[in-house]
Amino acid sequence: MSPTDTRTQIMDAFAEQLAATGYQGISLVGVGRSVGIQKPSIYHHFPGGKEDLYIAVAERYIRDVGGRISAALSEPGDVAHRLHALATVAAGQHGDAITFEQRIYDTLPLVSAGTSEHVSGLYVALMLAPVTRFFADAKAEGAVTGEPEFLMNAFLHLARAADLTDETGPARVVALFLDGARPRA
Repeated sequence: MSPTDTRTQIMDAFAEQLAATGYQGISLVGVGRSVGIQKPSIYHHFPGGKEDLYIAVAERYIRDVGGRISAALSEPGDVAHRLHALATVAAGQHGDAITFEQRIYDTLPLVSAGTSEHVSGLYVALMLAPVTRFFADAKAEGAVTGEPEFLMNAFLHLARAADLTDETGPARVVALFLDGARPRA
């Protein structure tokens, strides 16, 4: 097994435990057992132990979802089309992924201030700021009205709370959202 494969397997095992038990319930011995290595080998890949693993797993998740959010918002088309793509990304976060995202958030007070600032800053920069910028641009175009931060928050909460299990779900979320966000004539 290559060092990269081992590192990825350690991260995957840590992520599984984080999702299942939260940060406080994670055992590095258990992570090692899941991968078939001893605890000292984890420190070879992650010298800071549990906190370094948390950073790596949180960064991987945030970069993955943030990349999908940016791709959705960069699609050609009007505001409704791009919101549909964003709702589809949010639908992909339904269930276990939302729990995982919540576990990342719940861990912030349990890690050092530097780690908390780093992870929350990355979350804002890669997952929230692109959506806020999108709504600022949509507002400037006259497609929506309201404060971009409020629109970002409202849309993401609506999309995550809605039942998007069928293919018409994202379109219904977008229609409902735009019904309230479009400027009134």
